[in-house]
Amino acid sequence: MAATRSTSEPAAPPPGTPAPDGVLTPVAGGTRWTLTGVPPQFDRVPYVRHQVALVLGVWQLTDLAWATQLAASELVTNVVLHARTPFSVTLAWDGRTLRCEVVDVTAAPPVPDPTPTVDQPTGRGLLLVSHIAHRWGYQPHGHGKSIWFELTRDGVPR
Repeated sequence: MAATRSTSEPAAPPPGTPAPDGVLTPVAGGTRWTLTGVPPQFDRVPYVRHQVALVLGVWQLTDLAWATQLAASELVTNVVLHARTPFSVTLAWDGRTLRCEVVDVTAAPPVPDPTPTVDQPTGRGLLLVSHIAHRWGYQPHGHGKSIWFELTRDGVPR
C-alpha cells in the first residue's frame, strides 16, 4: 500500500523548479511562507505575484493560484500606492484554508470604495478581493496593520 501525504504537509518543489524567495517554515498543522522587507515599488507587484505562484506550486495548490495571485496583487498595490512603506507578505496553508497577509507600517485602515465610477483609474482592488476571497479583513497592530484574505479550494470562483 502506498503512503499518502497529508494535505497540510509541504511538498518538495518538483525537480528543476526554482525555490521561492523568502522563508518556508513548517508550523503546527501546516506550513507558512514569509517574504519580508519588500520595498514599496511598483515592480514589486509582479515580483510578489511570481513568488506566490512559486509557493503555491511547491504546496501543490495551483488550483488556487489565479485567485491568490490576483488578490495578493491588489493588496500589494494598495501598499505601494497608499502606505508607501516596506511590507511583508505571508502565505499560510493548514490543509483547508490558504491565508495571505500583507503587513505594512501605517495605521491607516483600508477604505474600500463600494461603488467606484467608470472613470476612476483605481479604487477596485478591495472590491475584487471581497468577491474572490472566502473572507478578508484587516488588523491594526502597534506598528501598522495587516490586511489579509482567505481562500478555500471549494470557495474559489472558476
